Amino acid sequence: MPNPLLTRPFLLLCSQFLAVSTIVALFFPLQEYLTLLGMPAASAGFILGADALAALIVQPFITPLITARTARRWLLAGALILALALVMEGGSSGEFAFTAARLLQGTGFICVVAAIMPLFVLCIPREMSGRAFGWISLVRLVPYAVVPLLFDLFKVAPAALGGVIRWSALLALLAGALLWLLPRFPQEQEPASGTSFAGIRNSLADRSLLLLFAATVLLYAGYAATFFYLKGFGRAAGLANSGLFFTLATVMMMLVRLFGGSLFDRFDKRRMTMIFLLLSATGTGLILSASNAAILLALAVLCGIGWGVVMPLLNALIFDVSQPETRGLNQNLGLLMLQCGFFLGPLSGGWLLPRGGYPALFGAAAGVQLLAAVLVLLVRNRDV
Repeated sequence: MPNPLLTRPFLLLCSQFLAVSTIVALFFPLQEYLTLLGMPAASAGFILGADALAALIVQPFITPLITARTARRWLLAGALILALALVMEGGSSGEFAFTAARLLQGTGFICVVAAIMPLFVLCIPREMSGRAFGWISLVRLVPYAVVPLLFDLFKVAPAALGGVIRWSALLALLAGALLWLLPRFPQEQEPASGTSFAGIRNSLADRSLLLLFAATVLLYAGYAATFFYLKGFGRAAGLANSGLFFTLATVMMMLVRLFGGSLFDRFDKRRMTMIFLLLSATGTGLILSASNAAILLALAVLCGIGWGVVMPLLNALIFDVSQPETRGLNQNLGLLMLQCGFFLGPLSGGWLLPRGGYPALFGAAAGVQLLAAVLVLLVRNRDV
């Protein structure tokens, strides 16, 4: 009889992940809030990305230090840093103070998430890795679907965001407090192994892992470029309600993971990843041909199904090809590749748009997803 997936530790870790993901989602009206505070547009752009920048800088240094043995201490410290940053941020109105608080927020957030990963891998049965990462990625998406609706339902004005940010510190403290309900794993008593700077070098020297890490960067670069530039394309093309593209795509991603998660472990994960990368690349490339909102939303469904499948499956493939002692480390490296993709995608889009317009931008976004499919094809089948 296979080990169950939805155990108490797994659900508690999902709850902690949900708490910190909800905090990030609460910032969706941040650009309007910064404008109300009188921040210049150039400063606001940097402040918006400051938390991701902090995570990108900090994570390579902390990843080798976070093991199953030390994860609880990092998670608790990260939760306290995050709570402090949110209290500071909610009370800040100046550029320097707000930027400093946002950098601190990114540091606390990445400490919590990087510490959750080594604990997650201890309660995932290998034969259920696809389903497990489907659930984990679903938990991350739920706040992005629910929080904007709650803001609208309760008519929360952007000017009230400071108070919302301060109160969200309680969610950070909740993520830390839930540690006391989390049962101890036997592996937490064992000496750390596999997680070190040498362990990172070994993982990056592994051909299959390197291909999967590169595919992860390409996938998220294509996704992020589409995310940040689609609204501008819709406005330029005269397409009404283009903002619904990502709402619909996100709903599709959630439905795929909610109702299709059990299929992730039933079929060849490598082959499924390639097929659905081709699907998302096709949907992204066809955005340029959308002549009306209905076609654009149909493409959102196509892209949402593709992204809904490939994002958790890439994590599952990284889990499957890793040795048990390096699974936590490699999941954190996968998270680092995600951050790289989110940094490189908009950066490349900003370079391509003035040179080749939207055809170059969306062509490149589709092309990198096709290239990701080729890289997954090169992963040795025997490793998966």
